[in-house]
Amino acid sequence: MCRERREGAITCRCVVYFSEKVGVGSYVRNAEPYDDFGSERPRTKQPLRLTLVGIFATILTIFSIQSAGANHIHMHGGPFVGVVLGVTIDPVDPRTVFVVAHGGGVFRSKNGGASWTVLNEGLPNKQVFSLALHPKEPGKLYLGTDQGIFFSGVRGAKWRPLSRDLDKRNIRAIAIDPAEPDVLYAATDRGVFLGKKNRWRRNSIGIANDDVRALAVNPGGAVFAATFGGIYKKQRSDDRWQEVGKGLSDKRVRALALDPISPEIVYAGTATSGVYKSINGGKSWQEYNRGLLNSTVLSLIRVPLLDQPVYVGTVDGIFKSNNGKNQWQSIGPDLPFTVSAIAYNPKQPRQLYAGSGGRLYVSSNGGKNWRENSSEINYFGTVSHSTKR
Repeated sequence: MCRERREGAITCRCVVYFSEKVGVGSYVRNAEPYDDFGSERPRTKQPLRLTLVGIFATILTIFSIQSAGANHIHMHGGPFVGVVLGVTIDPVDPRTVFVVAHGGGVFRSKNGGASWTVLNEGLPNKQVFSLALHPKEPGKLYLGTDQGIFFSGVRGAKWRPLSRDLDKRNIRAIAIDPAEPDVLYAATDRGVFLGKKNRWRRNSIGIANDDVRALAVNPGGAVFAATFGGIYKKQRSDDRWQEVGKGLSDKRVRALALDPISPEIVYAGTATSGVYKSINGGKSWQEYNRGLLNSTVLSLIRVPLLDQPVYVGTVDGIFKSNNGKNQWQSIGPDLPFTVSAIAYNPKQPRQLYAGSGGRLYVSSNGGKNWRENSSEINYFGTVSHSTKR
């Protein structure tokens, strides 16, 4: 369920994870088990069925209160109003940071998070999921929303729809080919779409499940797609995808991370079975969960440092693994439990950002210590309002 309360002029959402269900933003929206933002299903009137389901749910809650309590996790509201789903750092000027918050829209800081400005001009609503910067022209931004992809050529100051071919599609992730930055891939609720010079087409031949959650492209041209039906791979020049999920016990994959040094190493985060690692380009996978206290993965990154750190955000905090070892350590006692987004500063990789609920946190020492980084937000374009508690 989802509860809302008002504090001053800012609406704060309290997002509640109960057992295997996720609800956000509305009393009328029900999510499927482990169904994330952007997966709304058509609703029909079935009062008798709903009554029976309600009775069954009550009985189930009474007889399994201990196990349910272990999965009853809160994400509290905050200055970004919605739930932070993505953090993007400008590789040229890393003091410029973008946050996308589902329900709050797009925010930008030009001073490393000391203050923020809302960037929602031209958007039909604030239901945003993902943001990608053009690697050679950082002023060009691509935004994934529940109404397709929007583009800005002025660092987010104004947005416009990019293509009618993607209207009304939920764009969960956008990946840019590092070798051909005008080639984009979009993960949607109807498969993968490929865009080149603003011409888009569906590119999902071979993918059995259209529910695509994450994408990754390595410099060699291998493209990976994480779906709620497994992991798929293709080469840049191919149109057909091949499933590469051998060894996965959970095919509901919502996060991918590529090793920046060894392109054959890939990490995958799943909905119920933690992290998996492949050392052969996805041909086979092995569990990578020793020390991981919660198997519900929301975010995953591999940071380009000599000690090869991998960070995973779960509904029970953030964890770190070093030197390619299958051993996780819980870090970030200053953070809330649920970590829905992680990013690193490309010029200072030990500087990390983590999103939890409607708030953003920053660490300057690889995650040992964190502080909130979302205190001053300019909601109206003129005056910055303090959101410090």
